[in-house]
Amino acid sequence: MKPIRSVERAISVLFHVCQSDAPIGLSEISRGISLDKATTLRLLITLGNDDLVQQDPVTRRYIPGPNVSRLSNFWRRDLRTVSRPYLEALMDKVQENVVLIAPRGMEKVCIETLDPPHELCMFTTIGSAVPIYRGASGRILMAFMPPERSLEIINQTGLQPMTPKSLTDNSKYLRLLRDIRRRGFALSSNDAVMDCSAVAAPIFDKEGQVIASVTVRGPSSRMNKQKQAAIVPLLLNTTKSICRELGYDELEAAAG
Repeated sequence: MKPIRSVERAISVLFHVCQSDAPIGLSEISRGISLDKATTLRLLITLGNDDLVQQDPVTRRYIPGPNVSRLSNFWRRDLRTVSRPYLEALMDKVQENVVLIAPRGMEKVCIETLDPPHELCMFTTIGSAVPIYRGASGRILMAFMPPERSLEIINQTGLQPMTPKSLTDNSKYLRLLRDIRRRGFALSSNDAVMDCSAVAAPIFDKEGQVIASVTVRGPSSRMNKQKQAAIVPLLLNTTKSICRELGYDELEAAAG
C-alpha cells in the first residue's frame, strides 16, 4: 500500500518542530524537511488547528503544542510508574506535598501528586500547568535545559510574575539558574504561589536530558529554611534512585 504523501509531510513537520531545542521559524522548518514554504505553512496551520504546534505571536516561531503531550503520554505513564514508590517513600518522610512535574512547551505540568495527611497543606491537581520558569520545579527545568533555550524563554516571557514576590529580574534569574545547576537542587518561596515554599531536584533520562522535576511543597509557615535544608538530601536520594531506574548513569554524564 502506498503511503499518503501529505501525512508523511505533516509528520516530518511535527518531528522537526518537536526535535528542535528552541522555537523554530518557517524558513528553518521548510529547509530542514526540503519542502517549499507555502506547503510547509499549510501543514503548520493544519497541525496548529489541532494544537500539535503553536506559534509565538511576537516572534512568529513555532514550538510543540499542548496536544503533543497526548501523543507522548506513554513515557509519562512509565515515568509515573517508576517514580511512584520513591515518591511515596519521600512523602512519608517529609510529610509534605510531593509533586512530579514535566515540561510541556512553555509550561510545566503536574503528572503526579501525593498529598500529606495535614489539614494545612499545598494541593496540586494532575494536569494543572503554569509557566515553565516559575517555582522551584520550573527553575530546575530551566537550569538543566540547553542554555540558549532557557534564555529564549526568559526573553520571550519577560518572566511575567505570578505573585507580588516573583523574581522578574533577568540577570538575577540567570545567576540563580547557574547556581542551581552547580548545586543540583532549587529552592523557592512565594514565587508561583503566595505563602508556599518548595524544594525541587531534576530527573534525567538515560540520554542525560532533564525530563521532570520532583518537588516538595508546603506552607511557608511550616516549610522554613531549616526544614527545606533537611529535605534536600532526602529529595536528592529520591531523584537519584529514579534516575538510575531510568538508565541514567551519573558518572558517565559527569565524564561526558
